[in-house]
Amino acid sequence: MATPDDQPSRKHRLYGWLERVPVLRRFTRAAPGGMKHAGGLVDIFASFVSLDQQVDRAEAEVALDLLRHAFPEADHGWLARRLHRALASPQSPQVVAGTLRGQLDADERISLGLQLYLLVVASNSAFRSTDAFAQVMRSLDAQDVGESILEEMRDTPPLSPLPFEKVVFSPVAGADVLLPPTSVGFAFCAYRAQGLVLIRNSGKEPLWISGSSLHTGQCLRLRQHQSIGLPDWTLTAEDIAFFLNASRTGHRQTIYLNESGSRLTVDRTKSRQSAVRLDFGLNVHAEALTETTIKLPSGEPLVPGTLYDLPLQDKLILKSGAEAHLESLRKQAMETGSRFKMDAGRQECLVSNDPTALKRGDVLLTPGLAGRAVLRINYNAQTGDGRVTVVSADRTVMVNDKAVRNDCQLVEGSLIRLSANQAVRCRFSEGLLNEERAVIRELSVENLNHRFGADKVVLDNVAFRIKRGEMLCIMGPSGSGKSTLLAALAGHLKPTRGHVRLNDISLYDHRSRLAPFIASMPQEEALNPQLSVRQHLAHASTVRKPHLSSREHAKRVDSILAELDLQQLARRRVGSAGEKTLSGGERGRLNLGLDLGSSAEIFLFDEPISGLSSKDSEHVAETLHALSRDNIVIASLHRPGARVLRLFDKVLMLDQGGRVAFFGTPAEMGTYFRHACKELSILPAKRLKSQQAQHAGADFVFDVLETPLHKLAGKENGGARRFPSTFWQERFEGSQLVDEVARGGVPDHSQLTELPTHKKHMAVPIRTQRQRGIEWARLFRTHFQRSLISKFRNRGTIYSILLEAPLLALLIGVTLRASPDGAYSFHSGLHLPVYLFLTATIGMFLGLTNSATEILRDSPVLRRERNCRSGTLLYVAAKFLALAILAIFQCGIYTWLGHSMLDIHGMFFIHWGWMTVTALCGTAMALVVSSLVTTERAALSAVPLLLVPQILLAGALVSFDEMNRGMFQGADEGRAAGAEPFPARLMPLRYAYEGMMVSQATKNPFEKRRRKIQAAIDPLKERNDRRLSGEEDQGLKPHESERLNILTQALTRLMASEATSRIEADALCWKITQAGRSKDLVRLLAIPPYPEDESIITQPSRDFFVNTRTDLLVAKAEIDRVDYRQTHRRSIFLAEWKYWLGLTTQTTHACLWVICGCIALCLTSTTLFLQLRNQRVK
Repeated sequence: MATPDDQPSRKHRLYGWLERVPVLRRFTRAAPGGMKHAGGLVDIFASFVSLDQQVDRAEAEVALDLLRHAFPEADHGWLARRLHRALASPQSPQVVAGTLRGQLDADERISLGLQLYLLVVASNSAFRSTDAFAQVMRSLDAQDVGESILEEMRDTPPLSPLPFEKVVFSPVAGADVLLPPTSVGFAFCAYRAQGLVLIRNSGKEPLWISGSSLHTGQCLRLRQHQSIGLPDWTLTAEDIAFFLNASRTGHRQTIYLNESGSRLTVDRTKSRQSAVRLDFGLNVHAEALTETTIKLPSGEPLVPGTLYDLPLQDKLILKSGAEAHLESLRKQAMETGSRFKMDAGRQECLVSNDPTALKRGDVLLTPGLAGRAVLRINYNAQTGDGRVTVVSADRTVMVNDKAVRNDCQLVEGSLIRLSANQAVRCRFSEGLLNEERAVIRELSVENLNHRFGADKVVLDNVAFRIKRGEMLCIMGPSGSGKSTLLAALAGHLKPTRGHVRLNDISLYDHRSRLAPFIASMPQEEALNPQLSVRQHLAHASTVRKPHLSSREHAKRVDSILAELDLQQLARRRVGSAGEKTLSGGERGRLNLGLDLGSSAEIFLFDEPISGLSSKDSEHVAETLHALSRDNIVIASLHRPGARVLRLFDKVLMLDQGGRVAFFGTPAEMGTYFRHACKELSILPAKRLKSQQAQHAGADFVFDVLETPLHKLAGKENGGARRFPSTFWQERFEGSQLVDEVARGGVPDHSQLTELPTHKKHMAVPIRTQRQRGIEWARLFRTHFQRSLISKFRNRGTIYSILLEAPLLALLIGVTLRASPDGAYSFHSGLHLPVYLFLTATIGMFLGLTNSATEILRDSPVLRRERNCRSGTLLYVAAKFLALAILAIFQCGIYTWLGHSMLDIHGMFFIHWGWMTVTALCGTAMALVVSSLVTTERAALSAVPLLLVPQILLAGALVSFDEMNRGMFQGADEGRAAGAEPFPARLMPLRYAYEGMMVSQATKNPFEKRRRKIQAAIDPLKERNDRRLSGEEDQGLKPHESERLNILTQALTRLMASEATSRIEADALCWKITQAGRSKDLVRLLAIPPYPEDESIITQPSRDFFVNTRTDLLVAKAEIDRVDYRQTHRRSIFLAEWKYWLGLTTQTTHACLWVICGCIALCLTSTTLFLQLRNQRVK
């Protein structure tokens, strides 16, 4: 049985023991980079927890949780091990605190004090007391902070301002935020210091925080995904942050209301039609600007000029009698950004999305929409101009689409953009700064129709609308068009008729801009068996947000792991579904979590709970519900249980043919189909009552839809339905019309008028060249790591390297090791040309088989990342590089063994290079195939179709002069003249074979040295021949004649040299060549070309490096090339030179260029095909 991931291994236990040794402690591993004070904070937590000489489980969990918050970029496993070692040998709190005293600033001491107090609350031990807490704070030189914390937690009125932020929530008058009247007995305080948010229950009733009970007096750290449940009000972590920010900065968010007829319009700017102004902060300031029909909750009219203080849970009464809830208006206003009114007479302010960087009166933007940025804005309201200074920023700040590094001039209306989702509009003349957020507030589907072919209708007039913060469940029987509808919503399938709109903007008219806001998760898993859980999330996060740093991605991954409850499995390999490395529920949560780190705002899930147990299904549904708090979530489910269905805000019921049978809330769906049962007498009364008691789940609705048609005898008539899908469609459309008429045709009463209809509302900041390069580098690294890990963790890859290539080399070497007479000799070997041909063929074969299914296996991932702009070219390049590394290993092993078997010396790197280039060409060709076909069987079937023609037309198996004359340009004449068959010119294997043959004949160690000497002789000999023929009057000069004589002697001795072994022959040839080229005749003559002892058995040095058959084939081709009888230059197969396009080039260079060109062409084609696939919507 495998060791659990959270169980410390022997290595870790030994490591912890070594760290306790003082001498060795300095050599132990330090905290990960970028974690300031990590070791000191771990030690002080450990010392504080261990004061009573024992460690409670609750204390350890709180301490580890606080450390994760303090260092989100750290590996949680490292923190756990570090805390474990510190708990095993705790130090005195005074000693650790004294060490930290000089390292922590004032804000860090306040945050540490609150965290230590959480440890006090977590333990009931007698040893744990406020005295211990005060002692530690005194040691940190923060006694006043410690006293303030203790007094606050005892509800003692403070004598001086608190050093941390505080907001009181209570239904009692005088609280900072008033709770609803139904919350009698409920009260709590929210505290914040350096991003740490604590909740203390100061009421009599227990608080429920995401399922955890918090009793009176207890404290709890509030996480980003948690919410506080109160009667008639649920406060999310984002809501708590809003109130803390309002208390810190004092700024209020302002909107203006106008009731026109039966419609309430909400606007961020004041206009002539504006009737009421609402200022949102800890409470709501309401003021009537003109006479209005809008009334207070008590029914009293709003009097112009009077300021009303209202709690957020109040509502305004419209003329039509409809109610406008203030909390709902606040959230709608915050979706499009905030508006900040500058104090009169103020000329400077700080603007940031980091609360810790600001003080009261500064401008706090919505955190989380962009990287951290702190700006200083100076302005003049009279002239309407100003200046912005970038104090600090994680990403480049853009002003009117121009990058700003230090400071920049501002004018009225200037737009300061921090990210694609966040910007600030300057209205200096009005004393305003407007935050603009590019968010998707609403998704609407209008009369969506789609057909496959002329007769197959899959979607029929589908129409619905869903707002931000809502979760929609799409139900329906198999074949009802659920997946087709999701594909249309994702921007992957353009409907035949109808529109998909985001904020009233057509998705398919602006697909390139809007698609990144949509994350689509098909039913298929996008998991790689070879990657770990953490690697999946890290790679997915980087692909979806390449502009973030590695540290930011680590924070996001840790957050997602915690949200999915997968921390203990972070390092576990995912494995295939059959390996059971992860359970079905764990795999489902991981597959869902791949897109949680994206910047998308609409999440589409196709059957996310298919095949899961009821408990796992509920866990996944709860995760989706948490995701929908600030996003739009749409999931297709077949038959969800009642508990799962209740988590959804809306339900869309599709019937056969993609017809809408119902759209509304789950409760309304139950009521609607129960009434249908009664009206149509579908179910017996007893069964109907039972279904009503079970809240009318999905099974009940399906039973109603698919009510069978009975025969006269009462038996069911096969699979025939009593009511066709058109009946339910028409019935629902009729009920909608009746309801609208009954309501008087009143639309939704709250709608923001500022709709982003202009393209600038969808603007993406212009990235600098440096930013673009960094993002490309991160994407390439991510794709490369994913491909490399996936390939080399696969056992098949290891077997291919260790078995496939060596076995082929051994088989070929044993078979071809033959000479005409006697023992084998390389010089007289019969089959070296065949070996070189087989080497090139095997290189091509390895490349094809390694890559034929690579892109196909990544298809689920590519479909998942289709809207992410992940860089198709970078993906192809990274995939090719990872496969190239595999090919290099395979070819190296094969070449080493094959050369050893056939005694090929001095050609390893050259032949290895040719075989590798051939394998890379096969890899590139296979990637093209993998990008075109849809099944692995088709991809593998293409391998012989690509390989066999190349084998036939390579010129080795069948000589060119023996091939069909119809394949030659000029037929018989072309074949007789030594031309190459036209199809052979298109075969990469033919160029690889030719290059290897010519390289063997011309670049072996002996021939290279001979050619060096010959190259020095030829110019001198040519001049001497011209003098003898009378073309020149003056012959060689004396020193040139001597030089010619030395070179001739060197060439003669080189050709006559003999040796007993390859090493001796190589050394002798080198000495002779160097002596001949150094113009030293004495040194040359001192080198004996062969041993003086004739009894020593030797053989010519040339025989160790030159193969007769290869040499003859190349020599014959070269003779044909220089045939004086030919009137024009010819390119002969296996000749040393080629004449292409009027240029003369070496054959080895020409062949290499052709193969590299083929690789580039194939990679370009692969990239193009993948891009076309990503852009295709039909």
